[in-house]
Amino acid sequence: FPFFLDALYDYTKGNFTVTGPNATASIFSTYPAPYVSVLGGFFTEFTATVMLLLGILVIHDEKNNEALKGTQALLTGILVLGIGVGMGMNTGYAVNPSRDLPPRIFTAIAGWGMEVFTAGHYWWWIPVTAPFLGSLAGVLIHKLFIDLHNQPVLDSGNEKGQTEVQTS
Repeated sequence: FPFFLDALYDYTKGNFTVTGPNATASIFSTYPAPYVSVLGGFFTEFTATVMLLLGILVIHDEKNNEALKGTQALLTGILVLGIGVGMGMNTGYAVNPSRDLPPRIFTAIAGWGMEVFTAGHYWWWIPVTAPFLGSLAGVLIHKLFIDLHNQPVLDSGNEKGQTEVQTS
């Protein structure tokens, strides 16, 4: 923040606003697009988080043809990028309460005021609750429709986890 304080002052003429043509609070936290209702925003954040958790669980699922070792981070990054490109226009895709609430508290203290909590029809609670509920739903969906139907990983019979070498 202090690195860009001069640029923010120059752009806003010292008037930090949350909404309007020179609004800068959205640099730090997510705010809904003007055409998005609170219910629509909640559904967007909820669905994006369900997709994120399902994707991560599938990428790392050892019992269900998991991704190649070493590619999990890349695939997770591509997943996050896809969710952001596909759903980010509506709400900024917080998909994590810690990505939105602490910066929002910071902006309230740093000069934007309490409007950061009232803007967008009291939008602040959506990026806190929808990802929490979406993550629970994503894990539940994975558990019910994928994990419960997986076969257990077969052990080689060696308790130390070493491969056995057979000689003729």
